Order: sequence, then structure tokens, then C-alpha cells
Amino acid sequence: MQIHQKGIWAFLVLLCASLSARSQDSLVTDVILIGTKHTAHAGYHSDSLLKVVVNLKPNIILIEQDSVSGIFKTGQFKPIPRWIKYLSRITGWSKNEIEGNMIHKFHRAFPNVIIKPFDVALNGHERDKNRKEFIQLEKVFEVAMSKAYVNKEMSQYRANVHLTREELHTQMSKRMYSILQEFNTDSTTEIIRQRKTLEESHFKALVDSVPSLQPFSKRVYQMFDNWQLRDKVMVQQIQRYILAYPGKRIVAISGAFHRFYQIDHLAPKREEMNFRLLDINGKELNLN
Repeated sequence: MQIHQKGIWAFLVLLCASLSARSQDSLVTDVILIGTKHTAHAGYHSDSLLKVVVNLKPNIILIEQDSVSGIFKTGQFKPIPRWIKYLSRITGWSKNEIEGNMIHKFHRAFPNVIIKPFDVALNGHERDKNRKEFIQLEKVFEVAMSKAYVNKEMSQYRANVHLTREELHTQMSKRMYSILQEFNTDSTTEIIRQRKTLEESHFKALVDSVPSLQPFSKRVYQMFDNWQLRDKVMVQQIQRYILAYPGKRIVAISGAFHRFYQIDHLAPKREEMNFRLLDINGKELNLN
């Protein structure tokens, strides 16, 4: 009789363990990818982003920051003292820190929500330093490229590709000076996807074929290598948090130029990793 009772208890323990594992496996994680513009304008600022994030009710927020500098240099999110944020705001130092300002406001209201970085620190340097270097290179290279086009240094094919890219840039710019929701529409994402696809082949081909652009060769190649590395790492980090927090709601916030890559590389993993991709309004993305 005692042996029989032990057998029943063992069966019940195994059954509970099995049901618990199945329950865990059935938990679907929600992932919301928000593409942002890193600078403010009349229709877009940190409060715009804050309102959207609050409405999404996240359990985890991933921010386009690295884990060795800024607010994450200790390995954990460390809020900047309010008096420093206040001083930054009234002096205008932080008016364009959209994500940074938003996350501090959010943390004050919802201190229990997990906040993590998911970008990479390039060569051990701060992400912001690399971003500023990239922006400066992009400005100088754009001027040189336009000059090469005007001076007819490009082949006809390359000139046509250049004009196509410029048209896509114009379309994108109009949208990026709209509201946050417009940055995250399917059509905006497609424009960015087309523009980045052109750039990845066009810029490299230009510096190789146009003599006046060849001095930029090393830096342009490095720029794209760094960009591709960052995109790859951010997707890997999102996947890591999907596995770590089954059944939770994860909001990943990065520049709009990264969002299309995240969608393209995460979408095929949805069934395998048991998660959904949602839009900025919390509705499932149409990926058919």
C-alpha cells in the first residue's frame, strides 16, 4: 500500500512538472519594435515617445544604448539625478535626448519595469561617440558625392542610382518630420529598407569607381561594417530577452533605420521562439 501511494505521488509530481513545462512553453511573448528619430521637432519630442510607451504597458524596455557607457556603464540602468536632468533641460543641453529623457520620465513613474541596453559598444568606445563620428562622416561624404554627381564623375548607371536614393531620402525626410506613428508605418519602413539596400551597394561602388571619392573608401567601409554589426547584435539581444522573459511584453526602441532589419530578421523566428511582433499601437504586424 505504501509503495502504491509513493507511486501515485511520483506520478502526480511528474504530471505537475509536465503541465508546468507545457504552460511555460505556451506563453507567447509580445515584441514591439519602435523606430524613432533621435532629434526633436515641433511634432515629436520625448513626451510623444513616453505616451506611446506608457500605453503599451511593457514589462521590459530595450534602449539603443551600449552596456559600458552612459546610464548603463555600471552594467545596470542608473538614472541621472533629477537636478542634473533639470539643469540639462533648462540650459538646452538635453533637448534632443529623446530616448534618454523619455526613459528617465518612464522610470520615475514605473520603477519596477526592467530597462536594458541592446546596442554594441564599438571598439570599447561609447556609442554616442561613434554615432557623432558617423554623422560627421555622412555629412562630408554626402557633399563630396553630390559634387561628384554635378561634375559628371559617375557612370550613367551610378548617377541614376544616386538620383533614386535622393528621391527615397526626400520621401523619408517628409515622414521623419511628422509624428512618431508615421515613422513606424509599413510604407515608411519600406522606404528606409529600399534606401539602405541601395546604400550598401551604391556607396561602396561609388568610392571604388569615382576618384574624388576614393579617399573616403576606408571610412565608408568601416561605417557599413559597424552599422551591420550593430544591427546584428541588436537582433541577437532581442532574441536573448525573448527567451529570458517568456510571456512578457518587450518594447525595443531604436532609430527608425534599424527597425526594418529587426523586422526582417525576427519575423522568421516567431513560431520557433513563440513570440509575436506588434506595431506601435499594440496590434500584430501584417507580415504576409
